[in-house]
Amino acid sequence: MKRFFITLLLLTPCFLLVAGDIELTQDEIESRKIAHLSSALSLSPSEATRFWPVYNEWNKKLKANMGVRHAALRQIRQLDKSGSSDEKAYIQQNKILVDGAAEEARILSEAHQAYVSIIGPIRTAKLYWAEEQFRNMLIRELRQNAK
Repeated sequence: MKRFFITLLLLTPCFLLVAGDIELTQDEIESRKIAHLSSALSLSPSEATRFWPVYNEWNKKLKANMGVRHAALRQIRQLDKSGSSDEKAYIQQNKILVDGAAEEARILSEAHQAYVSIIGPIRTAKLYWAEEQFRNMLIRELRQNAK
């Protein structure tokens, strides 16, 4: 369920999230995420000027890759729903998923090196932790408001 929400948040550019009394657009979620990460990282103005464009570019690449993988999963679901036994179609979608996972690893590795060069290894680790905290906080908030 957690991965479902994360995937939904990352893949839908104009996403409007409605849960109970809370309504958050993708822009509002991104603004809150930036505030949370900025607080956790304590970036100087100079570091922020260098960090945010790099962070945003790598996240854009990750989202595009996730979009391709999500499309492959939709195709697999369609094949399954239709009762298809077309092995070639399944093999093709499997390849897209595996290649996408490899591409994600490459993107994350390159992003990591870029982050370390700007904010150092300690704050890069704090970045990863702060991203996880933000996701968990958002999920908790959604669950509480959905009750």
